Amino acid sequence: MTKIAVLIPTYKPQSYFERCLLSLEMQTLNKDDFCVYIALNGPKDKYESYIKSLLNKFNFNYKYIYLDKAGVSNARNKLIDISYEPFLSFVDDDDLLSENFLKNTLAKADENFIVCSNTYNFENDLKDLKPNFMGEAFKKMSNEELSKYKSRKFFSAASAKLIHRNLVATTRFDTRLDMGEDSLFMAELSLRVKGIRKTDKSTCYYVYERPNSASRDKVNKWKEFKRINYLLYKYIFMFFGKYDKVFILTRMVATILYVRRLM
Repeated sequence: MTKIAVLIPTYKPQSYFERCLLSLEMQTLNKDDFCVYIALNGPKDKYESYIKSLLNKFNFNYKYIYLDKAGVSNARNKLIDISYEPFLSFVDDDDLLSENFLKNTLAKADENFIVCSNTYNFENDLKDLKPNFMGEAFKKMSNEELSKYKSRKFFSAASAKLIHRNLVATTRFDTRLDMGEDSLFMAELSLRVKGIRKTDKSTCYYVYERPNSASRDKVNKWKEFKRINYLLYKYIFMFFGKYDKVFILTRMVATILYVRRLM
């Protein structure tokens, strides 16, 4: 039985996507143990034929779908729903995995813990790596951490992890957000998470610093204030629920500090 669903949403993919898929082709984990799920969202145009031509080059198992509605959250939600494997790994279409990523995260995985890899940023290629906030936290954290407060930085992004489907359960990415949806998603599923486990330092997720990526677009301050208010509302609701209050408080503080940087 296939063990890992690798979930990749893509919008107007360029040459970087081939590099991402190549890193999956090079995985040391047996190809029968994982399946790559790809959702092209937004315009189909030449992009679907491009994706299909790429997939013909590789030998890993895959499933491809097209969604006319653009949006990474909607695409990720659809991929969660159509996949069936017990473990999920969210990968951005311009990022890369070390060859041992799937094998080593799976070796540490179970139903109660999220497994996190080492993380770096890069601009052009992996010869020139840069620090990443999760990578810096990775260096300091113990091999297994039960405190969500101490491991809070790992709950800021859905990537660079292996997550059991039972931890995700009915939680889905909020399609009303185009930023901050990762941290909200991770916070919402944290209720079911016993702790964080980390791999050895050679197991890496590489984040491509693409200049025109969505996270680096110019900020519309009015839209940002509306987004922040919505996030705070969600976190306040969680704070007065069954969630770890100290952990949720750190989410709220981080959100408020972001507002201060906008002013």
